[in-house]
Amino acid sequence: MTGTEIYKRSATYERDATTIRLHAPEWKLLLAFDGQRSLAEVALSVDVSFAEALPFTEKFLHHDWIKEQPITLDQYLKRTGAPDVSAIGSTVPPAIVLHAPKPESAPLPPPLAEKIAETPPAPNSSTTAKLSGYPMRLGLVINYLMSLATNHSLGYLLVYRIFLRVPPELLQAEDIASIHFSGESSLVRGEALKQAIANAVNEVTLRQLPDSVFAPA
Repeated sequence: MTGTEIYKRSATYERDATTIRLHAPEWKLLLAFDGQRSLAEVALSVDVSFAEALPFTEKFLHHDWIKEQPITLDQYLKRTGAPDVSAIGSTVPPAIVLHAPKPESAPLPPPLAEKIAETPPAPNSSTTAKLSGYPMRLGLVINYLMSLATNHSLGYLLVYRIFLRVPPELLQAEDIASIHFSGESSLVRGEALKQAIANAVNEVTLRQLPDSVFAPA
């Protein structure tokens, strides 16, 4: 699960609702699935971390209490913020919604972990200087992270994991509520946010951000 999936309660849930026994946090999440919002948005709306929402959601799917909700092309385009199909291509997922609580640490998926471990992280002595002087191009950060993964799905997961480690108040301070995998043009100018993103990348991938993600002053 990437957090972009949209679920709604199923006919099985409607039939079994009076006999289901759940803890309060589980009920809170289950009742929030409305077929309109993504898993990440639903978890955020009920103050449940993405890490906590995952096992709950898997349990609901196992019992057939929820099912994934297909969306129309128009709905997909609205969620990605793109005006037409040509603007997004055919493999771009919906935008990642940020401002969610930091998830518990978990190991990387094996294919991704193996690729990252192929070569040791190269020292980057100028990163600190770049953080102090140049704005960070968010789109180039995303492109760099995607390049570390063996496929697009693992790349999406890697980007999601890293940005959930960034304090939401820093993102809010620069009016960044979501990021797009295509056409992301945001410039990060705040030193605290740039450092938080760089730290998150280093913690998860054991690599430093390359100089290329920083724009000239």
